[in-house]
Amino acid sequence: MESANSYFLPVDFVIFGGILFICAAIGVYFAYKDRKVQTTENYYFGRRNVSPISVAMSLSVSYISAITVIGNPVEVYLYGTVYAWTVVANLIGFIAASIYYIPLYHRLRIKSVYEYLGRRFHSRIRSFASTMAMLKLTFYLGITVYLPSLALSAVTPLELNWTIALTSIFCTFYTSIGGMKAVIWTDVLQGVIMIAGMLAIFIQAIIMYGGFGPIMDAADRGDRNNLLKLDIDPRVRSTVWTIGGALALNTCYLSCCSQVTTQRYLSCNSVRSSRIAALLQWIPGTIMVLLSIANGLVMYAYYEGCDPLLSGAIEKNDQAMPRLALKIFQDLPGMAGMFTSAAFSGTLSTISSGVNSLSALALEDFVIPCFPAMSTTRKMIFSKVLAVVFGGVIMGIAYTVSLLSSNIIQINMITGAVGTPILSVFTMGMFMPWINSWGALSGMISGIVCGSWVALASINQATYPATTESLPVSTSNCTLTNFLHNASTTSFTGVSEDTTTLESMSTISDEYGSVLQYTLYSMSPFVYGTFAFFVSIIVGHIVSLVTGFNKVSEADPDLFVPVINCKILRFGIPEKSSRGIAENSKDNVFINSCCTGDDCSQNSPDSPHNEIKGTVF
Repeated sequence: MESANSYFLPVDFVIFGGILFICAAIGVYFAYKDRKVQTTENYYFGRRNVSPISVAMSLSVSYISAITVIGNPVEVYLYGTVYAWTVVANLIGFIAASIYYIPLYHRLRIKSVYEYLGRRFHSRIRSFASTMAMLKLTFYLGITVYLPSLALSAVTPLELNWTIALTSIFCTFYTSIGGMKAVIWTDVLQGVIMIAGMLAIFIQAIIMYGGFGPIMDAADRGDRNNLLKLDIDPRVRSTVWTIGGALALNTCYLSCCSQVTTQRYLSCNSVRSSRIAALLQWIPGTIMVLLSIANGLVMYAYYEGCDPLLSGAIEKNDQAMPRLALKIFQDLPGMAGMFTSAAFSGTLSTISSGVNSLSALALEDFVIPCFPAMSTTRKMIFSKVLAVVFGGVIMGIAYTVSLLSSNIIQINMITGAVGTPILSVFTMGMFMPWINSWGALSGMISGIVCGSWVALASINQATYPATTESLPVSTSNCTLTNFLHNASTTSFTGVSEDTTTLESMSTISDEYGSVLQYTLYSMSPFVYGTFAFFVSIIVGHIVSLVTGFNKVSEADPDLFVPVINCKILRFGIPEKSSRGIAENSKDNVFINSCCTGDDCSQNSPDSPHNEIKGTVF
């Protein structure tokens, strides 16, 4: 690792600490301002009157975390600019949410997104899906805590364990006391900081190299300028199709049926405002992604010929970006602190959003069903206690992630094997009225099991070279002082140092298991979610066929969304519900006329009229 003279300067600590202080102050401010409005409606939804512009910024940074600031440049450094197709995958998810999901959620006025599954299928499916989503989100948040903690440990004398604890405790503090309004407004601030930090790296690099041309020349020499990589083999790790296409299903889960995003949609006062927020989020999100892609090219130009991992300058690839910030800003005190603040801001926004949503899910899907008569005061106490508990769990997961050696983007893609099967259940529920509860549950479980099996097995069993190998990096231009341990000066073509092992694995004689290693286990990590999604859909149809399809004529139209609103694609479902739900023609929102306050009752997920005849657990 670097010597102590590569650590933060005092001015860096001042900038970094000042930004953290402002974020904490926002949480304290809203906790004080809303001290007399102690309701879950305010704590989780901001009384449903938040500006769509603020919500859009909050949405854009909720899942654009330190993974974007630190992880994405490493992805480009190792695999090239083809990763930029994530902006297309994101747009597909946002459009789907705007057209189909947002009107449905406003119509039903749900608090937990999985309440829909309870109404459409059964309360047990709601509970199972909510549990899986909470596990997925908790693991994802652990990753986002780990990355900036790793960055901070690389630029300060603090050890990784202490920086993980600092990050977790700070995020949990202002989230638990301030609620949704604190989360949204700190997200706005943190989004600005993230853009400023990434832009600072890029501008400084342009000044250093005298323009963007030399950076692109380095990218061409290293084969990093591969934006139009059109290989259709799903085993090739990064292509236009695996990222711009297959990854879109992961984005659809995050944009359409994640509690984090749904809470923000429902924080707006109408379908129109929610749709504006959903589509506007693509603008700041795209700016951040493209800046991270550009910084990946900067990283390659800077480290061309002297890879920091092989030379021993860093211990993990994910430390490369913080080290680059220290190096190029060494004559500009405070700027390294600004960049690290950008990485931390990404984590603060994601953790605050996630902890708030985890608390909402636990309360609405598990606590309230067991204690339906709970008072508003007790609900608030439970909400804040749950936020603290989840903060502690996330900290523990971050410690666990720090022990893993896989690339952080690949670890994150493994969680897609859980998210897309949940998306499949919403897909079957909204667009396929013939699917019954047994089919939905079996499909979701099958997708999660098969997707997780392939994702976990591929870590050590993938043998197809294009799945595991990165683009070449080299140490041929390093001086002897760059080496802190023995490293080869030849090209390196893998995320880990197991190149020899991978080559030997690919020559294993044909025996039981080798075909799986070369095919199924060698799928690109960006395809895991797509594989799990289609397994769920297929199994859901098979089981529904065996147990008896639902009678489409008895389906509740309030729970159904046609892909195209025409008579044929409604499959015989009437256009309006027979129950007392009025339509607001201006915003196309259905509102239950008897639901007005914080504790307004929703139709019970277990009530007989919500379960389609012929489907019984």
